Amino acid sequence: MSILKQTNIELDLKAAISNVRREGTPKRVFYFEHGLEQGIKAILCQRFNLNEGLNQGEEHFLLKRQIRIQEFLGHEFMRVFPKGIAWQGLPAGTTDVPPAAGPIQTWEDFENYPWPSITQVDWSEVEWFEQNLPDNVGMWTMTYLLQQVSNLIGFAPMCMMLYENRELIKAIIEKVGILYMKFTETICQFSKCCAINIGDDMGHKSATLISPDDIRELFIPWHKRIIAAAHSRGKLGLFHTCGQVETVMGDLIDTVKIDARHSTQDTIEPMRISKQRWGGDIGLLGGVDVDFITRAQPEQVKDYVHDILESCVLGGGFALGVGNWVADSVPFENYLAMLEAARNYM
Repeated sequence: MSILKQTNIELDLKAAISNVRREGTPKRVFYFEHGLEQGIKAILCQRFNLNEGLNQGEEHFLLKRQIRIQEFLGHEFMRVFPKGIAWQGLPAGTTDVPPAAGPIQTWEDFENYPWPSITQVDWSEVEWFEQNLPDNVGMWTMTYLLQQVSNLIGFAPMCMMLYENRELIKAIIEKVGILYMKFTETICQFSKCCAINIGDDMGHKSATLISPDDIRELFIPWHKRIIAAAHSRGKLGLFHTCGQVETVMGDLIDTVKIDARHSTQDTIEPMRISKQRWGGDIGLLGGVDVDFITRAQPEQVKDYVHDILESCVLGGGFALGVGNWVADSVPFENYLAMLEAARNYM
């Protein structure tokens, strides 16, 4: 029998938040996942009978199932996906590939663009969770800035616009920044919301996507405002970014004042090294490289996770998870091995 079935984790949101804030070595391993894709969730529910007693035809079936998954896995942090913000000319899904040239290339495009409004956001699922989440599970959600601006313009055109029409890119950034500021202020009114996570993939394998100076001038001030809005309402301020962003880590720590960073890739910096370099200043979330957990064998995964925990749990400020998204391409037995390694470490 799987150790997941044999052991039961007592959820403790207060302790999980304290752990992210680096307030001492935790009594157990805490977790943070950027998200689980539907195939992984379906196998998890089937393997461990998590749908038992739930009516799959009911309106809130998926929401109730998500609570079951959180409780079974022992995860205090639960991502929510408010709907309603539509960016005309872009794919609806955040993981879909945007067009090479986005809908805004000129001032005329900017003036005519149907900018989304905070009034369009559908908060119904957040409102349901506000009433129905167990006290020791907290909601968090994503906001975007550089990533959304890049989508609206297109990455290559954005790089040209930085030099040829800087005032236009500043105007686009302001529009996006104001929307996500209002989004942050609204969701932080919910008592069960515990964190805001800015999702800006700012790096590739060896450097930032645009110059660090451009990031500092154009985007860091808005990052700071969003995180400050979360902090002023007692919420964690998290930052998700892929790629090599070493040159702006000081800005994220000292200016933006993030509580923790998510996303790790072993080819850039393994989690144990990140813990040594940054763990005295911020929390670190994730740790398990997506490529590794996709290709490895379950026993290799267990040894790998044990080594991460040995390096990162002491002193707090670490929550275990897959370095990015738990994609359906991750073999389920490998994901199970990761979870079991953490349970055995407790």
